[in-house]
Amino acid sequence: MAQNIIIQFTETEFREIVKSSVSEILRENTLTKTEELNKLFSVKEASNFLNLAPQTLYGFTSNRTIPFIKRGKKLYFKKFDLEVWLSEGKKDSIKEIANKKGGKYE
Repeated sequence: MAQNIIIQFTETEFREIVKSSVSEILRENTLTKTEELNKLFSVKEASNFLNLAPQTLYGFTSNRTIPFIKRGKKLYFKKFDLEVWLSEGKKDSIKEIANKKGGKYE
């Protein structure tokens, strides 16, 4: 059976507890996102991430079309660099083009 614990805090103490808890969660989340963006992919992982055949990926590295890191005979790809590379190929929608020109899209 669970026991209930009742503790009284002043408003200031309560605010400080909530504030420090939220700060800690945000700090942990930020570190996790930074680690995720700095993650290095192998050719196989990068090809899965980009939904490309490994041969296509090798062709892109050969043409220097895609950002990569080479150490010895191994190729690595930073997740962040791949996401930036993908976004550089993004084409605006008709609505986005109209908004940039100040026109309306209905």
